[in-house]
Amino acid sequence: MKNSNSDLVTKSLLSKEEYLQDHYHTLLRYCLFLTKNEWDGSDLAQETMAQAIKHYSHISVISQSLLKKVAYNKWIDVVRRRQKEILQDVLKEEVYHHHLEKALIITDTLLTRTTPKQAVIFFLTEAFSYQSAEIADMLGTTEGAVKAALHRSRKRLNKKEGPNLELIESFWTEEEKQLLPPLFQQSLQEEDPGVLVDALPTIFHHNATSNKPSTHTPTNAFTCVA
Repeated sequence: MKNSNSDLVTKSLLSKEEYLQDHYHTLLRYCLFLTKNEWDGSDLAQETMAQAIKHYSHISVISQSLLKKVAYNKWIDVVRRRQKEILQDVLKEEVYHHHLEKALIITDTLLTRTTPKQAVIFFLTEAFSYQSAEIADMLGTTEGAVKAALHRSRKRLNKKEGPNLELIESFWTEEEKQLLPPLFQQSLQEEDPGVLVDALPTIFHHNATSNKPSTHTPTNAFTCVA
């Protein structure tokens, strides 16, 4: 009698397993139809079956229509999530190009209207809200000199007439022209002034120790922090 009962239980378990296997293969075909992709379809079928067993274990027979309903709703959620991620990527790309364009405009303006140190002072103050004392420490000058340079650069940038390009050009070394613009742009794009700040000692120490003759007079408007 005991063997008979055991056989019935075994048969019942086998029947249920076969039933689920049949349902799984049918569900998989439906999921492949939904996703149009073997990897997504397989994942969706497995997740659907797991969710159905977890939430509908009290039901003696999990119908095919129920499985399809679960699969459909899960796939809709996946599609919506992916669309949101794509939209976020597009927005990030647009923000990146906006920042790049802004960075190029700012860099070009500073190059043609200010001296190298004035450009750095204006950039760190306006773009990253550095205090004059902090900038003075970075450049090895006084807070008063930084404030004076910032005032002159703002005045120069606000002028409607075009800048004296030859005058501005005389203050820039080839090294500064090559190094500072990319550092400005990278700092703006990454929203991190560290890349510029870390390079300042090297850039301006080199210039301070060079023997390049001066091309401007002490009465020039840019002299204090040139």
